[in-house]
Amino acid sequence: MHSSVRPVFVVGLVALASCNHATAPTTVAEAKTLWQSQNLSSYSYTASHSCYCVFGSGPVTVDVAQGRVTRVTDIATGAEIPVTGWYTIDELFDQLLFIEGQVPSVQFDATLGYPRRIERCCIANDSGSIYTASGLSPTN
Repeated sequence: MHSSVRPVFVVGLVALASCNHATAPTTVAEAKTLWQSQNLSSYSYTASHSCYCVFGSGPVTVDVAQGRVTRVTDIATGAEIPVTGWYTIDELFDQLLFIEGQVPSVQFDATLGYPRRIERCCIANDSGSIYTASGLSPTN
């Protein structure tokens, strides 16, 4: 009796595993098309920027209104910080196109298509950076 239960259970697990959520885009073009289909110009997201540079920090909340970064707030302190070095999602896509001589490692959001993690070259030897974006939500 147990032998007939096992194949059904295994088939059920395989079927459940294949019912996966949306798959993240794998190319910049796919991701940008998905992002543009959202038609969002006002939103906020959580970001961090790790590098050996002036602007590295985080996590912060980046507020974007009508396609411009309007406010950046340090999550730990609640203090507003300068918007320099923080980007709209469209600006992140633009940066992916202008990285000369190196292909960044990029992970995209499966639902909205925005870059969730961009790693440029060699953070290990002090010449790279990692920019992360998450929790993006539309605003009015």
